[in-house]
Amino acid sequence: MKQLRLLFGCALLGAAAIGGFRYTDDMLAATPPGSSGRPGGGDVAVLTQPVETLTFSETVEAVGTTLARQSVVLRPSAAGRVTEVSFEAGDRVSTGDVLLRLDDAEARAALASAEATVSEASAAFERQQQLQERGSAAEATLQSARAALLRAEAERDMAINTLQDRVLRAPFDGLVGLTDIALGQLIDSSDEITTLDDLSVVEVAFNVPERFIARLARGQSVSLTSPAYPDETFEATIGAIDTRVDQSTRSIALRATVPNDDGRLTAGMFMRVSLVLDRRQAPAVPERALSVAGAMSYIHVVEGGTARRVAVSVGAQQGDMIEVSGELVEGTAVIVSNLHRVDDGMTVELIEPASTETLASDGES
Repeated sequence: MKQLRLLFGCALLGAAAIGGFRYTDDMLAATPPGSSGRPGGGDVAVLTQPVETLTFSETVEAVGTTLARQSVVLRPSAAGRVTEVSFEAGDRVSTGDVLLRLDDAEARAALASAEATVSEASAAFERQQQLQERGSAAEATLQSARAALLRAEAERDMAINTLQDRVLRAPFDGLVGLTDIALGQLIDSSDEITTLDDLSVVEVAFNVPERFIARLARGQSVSLTSPAYPDETFEATIGAIDTRVDQSTRSIALRATVPNDDGRLTAGMFMRVSLVLDRRQAPAVPERALSVAGAMSYIHVVEGGTARRVAVSVGAQQGDMIEVSGELVEGTAVIVSNLHRVDDGMTVELIEPASTETLASDGES
């Protein structure tokens, strides 16, 4: 029984071999003379795209935080009871605008008293001057009157400052923040009233590794993206570079400035930073034009209707274009389709871009 099975298996193998030989003979007979084996014969139809010269950038990626150009926590200069709150959170204020007033009745009374003392001391000094001119007063008396006038004026100036301390004014243009202060509340000079931020220009603080120090300079371009505006890129420039390297992180701190006239950026936002270290012009080809063999990269260019393989070195990528270096001239036609059917020195037929769908269907057949 086992012998019969072996004989039956050998018969099947023999029949399969005979059938394969006959099928091969039929296929060879069906191939026209001079055909290269491509369906329909003739040259390979290819689509080309010219070599372009693009600008490539070498960048360093980092994360940063937005800062106001000027920012301050406002506190009163004196203690007292609040009689007026002149702002709401988010208000835009100008330098000198009144934000808060404290009860100033006592300060006004002190100023009135000081002004009266000044008036009295001034009149006494003028009398002593007149007497001195007529020779009826001693020099010591005149100097004493002058000293009394100076003391009175100093006390008046102190009273004016005390009265001014009862008012909190904006030190610069900006936006005020939240406040918990209410009318009638008794506050101290250490109490926080609100915050004030100048956001006309926003700074972004970030760090880069110390190995890039030699390539850093003020004015370098920076691209910023924020989760708050995922589809937008903000352009900035390096405005300041720290003078020391952080010993714990071996990085150096930078500040980039970005215009913020529309006020969309605020302090404390997270930013992804892309610092441009270098820009260069270089030839580029479509990514699909590349062929890889081991550690080497190649493209095929068309010269006089013939495909020629060119070895290239690959660099940075920009969209679907890749930086390459080699024997390339801008405008050279590079094959971007049917690469699996193209060999070095083969004659090719250029097609128009409109025929791409036809070419794709031919390549699949």
